[in-house]
Amino acid sequence: MTPNDQPPAPHRRGHRVEDRRSSAGAAPAESSRAAPGDTADGSGEVDADVAELRRSLDEGREQYLRLAADFENFKRRKAQELSDRSRYASEEAAGALLPVLDNLRRAVDTAPTDVDPGFLDGVRLTVRQFEDALAVLGVVPIAAVGEPFDPSVHEAIAGVPSPDVELDTVIDEVQRGYRLHDRVLRPALVRVAHPAGARSSAD
Repeated sequence: MTPNDQPPAPHRRGHRVEDRRSSAGAAPAESSRAAPGDTADGSGEVDADVAELRRSLDEGREQYLRLAADFENFKRRKAQELSDRSRYASEEAAGALLPVLDNLRRAVDTAPTDVDPGFLDGVRLTVRQFEDALAVLGVVPIAAVGEPFDPSVHEAIAGVPSPDVELDTVIDEVQRGYRLHDRVLRPALVRVAHPAGARSSAD
């Protein structure tokens, strides 16, 4: 061995192992950094999906409730229409019969004194039968004479001042009025007395 020859330096195994361990431990620290709002296990994305699902369910539930309410309203309207149709189905027929009844009643009221009593009784019976048949259908007369004037059921054709009344009052019925259940089929034609010096509501 010459003087220039030197023995190989001994391997520093301990230092290299420590370096490798240090570098191996540093890498996970970098990779473990999560994006803001997220966790390493992805629970942030799951929470967002759950919130979106809840919003969708709430919207669907509200839409269902609105549709259910609309359907209930539709059923009620249809039921009311069917009820009214059945209740007032006889309105047109009853209206057509009223003039016939009017003429029969006039025949009784204006019958000559020498008319056969049996014939007159027969006409009166026919009038009663007409009235009974109309009542079965729900057609009833409107009260008039002596009643306060009501423009919703009375139609005034004349008015006279009177010191005997404190408000407009029906004093004469020219043509009888009728209602079908709660609906006015025909108003009564009447004459009205109203307080002297006061303006009549029937004018």
